[in-house]
Amino acid sequence: MQEGFNLKLIFLESSLFSGLFIMSLDSWISGSDGIRKEIKNPYSSGCIFVIGILAFGVFGSIAFLFFGVIFLTAEDKILPGFGSFFCFSLVTIFIITMRSYRKASHIIKTIDIQTNTSLLSLRETGKSDVELPLSEFISYMILFRMERSSSTGTSINTNSTWKYWDLYLLHKDGGCILLETFRDTDSLKKGLEFFKTTLPLPVWDRSDLRITNPETKDIPYKQDPKKIEPSPWVKTESKDQGTKIEIIEPKSAGRTFITILVPALFYGAWFTILNSFLSNFENMIFLIFFIPFSVFFLGIVTVLTVFILFKKTDIIANSLELKLRYSTRIPILSGLLYKERSIPLTSIRNIRTIRMEKDNQILCVALKSSNTQKERTLLDRLYNVQGVNLSAKQLPGDAELLGILALGSWLPKGPGYSDLVYAEKVLESVLNLREESLTFADLVSSSHKK
Repeated sequence: MQEGFNLKLIFLESSLFSGLFIMSLDSWISGSDGIRKEIKNPYSSGCIFVIGILAFGVFGSIAFLFFGVIFLTAEDKILPGFGSFFCFSLVTIFIITMRSYRKASHIIKTIDIQTNTSLLSLRETGKSDVELPLSEFISYMILFRMERSSSTGTSINTNSTWKYWDLYLLHKDGGCILLETFRDTDSLKKGLEFFKTTLPLPVWDRSDLRITNPETKDIPYKQDPKKIEPSPWVKTESKDQGTKIEIIEPKSAGRTFITILVPALFYGAWFTILNSFLSNFENMIFLIFFIPFSVFFLGIVTVLTVFILFKKTDIIANSLELKLRYSTRIPILSGLLYKERSIPLTSIRNIRTIRMEKDNQILCVALKSSNTQKERTLLDRLYNVQGVNLSAKQLPGDAELLGILALGSWLPKGPGYSDLVYAEKVLESVLNLREESLTFADLVSSSHKK
């Protein structure tokens, strides 16, 4: 299960929060030894906290009381009953979520590009530091994305499309680290000038702005990075003639409660609509719309519940292959939907760790395009449904990019980015993987051939 899904649930569909957390160059601190940025938890206070109280706390409580009165007085209990349950769930999710974020209000993330040591340092309160040599980064990478949102005013409804340009640092193994997100191209170009002054890497534009720039300077290797120390949240053990690595998920009653509420809300909405139809069965034309809607809606809810919310992945590696054992935490279905995927060492191109937009942090395995892929079964495809879209992070030469471990951020306790990097190093060591070292020239020439 992806922790970030639960804790950000109430923010996913609200246009009130679209574009509020766009990064700013003003937050970068320049010094004689490099540049640094400190990022505080944006969800624990400020506008989002006030808006959340008004939109979810106040409105949800009033609506809960309204539907509760109707439930007690009306003959038909289904519709007001679901209305009460929906509002109660909304308020409960908000309280649990904000309580978790408030507990994490002390967390600070730091990105530090150090010219005196030629190291990129990534730090997070309570977690082990991650240091990477600047000489191992091959370019800046620009990706474009769009998000649609709808906003409701007092008199008009509007649909908005938000445009973003994400600026990444691209590592030679294909992993990438988000530096900044921009809302317009002028800010993006100014940002590139700012970063290239400190770190003169080439620019790979994948957003069709045509600002790819091969200009670069050699970056010296000055000192070894600090060794990452494993946290209590990372567990390795011998299993099936290999090494199993697991990142333990923090457990809490609130998080478990939210996980149960999510599918209950969706299935409850469908049942309420069905009951309304059955109470007015004379209108048979409604079936033309209701049947395909039910198949589509319930299909999405089932995939979301079984293959994302309750997904479990066991990762076992040896000197010959990487095994991904997929199952679901739902007891009745765990054996029926069990699936093992074996990836031979010769098919693995890279093991990558990605820090991307919306605070997502993912450990991935990239497969080679030269390898003959056997046809995937339906379960293979369903278990590869990602709560996070990785298609834009797939590089030329990748046949497939599989997300195998995903973490949310701004959690009061639990694993962090350093644990994903540690897991990456363990897998590479156990597999004795000779990763393909990517170059800027190869990536740019490959993308031009498409």
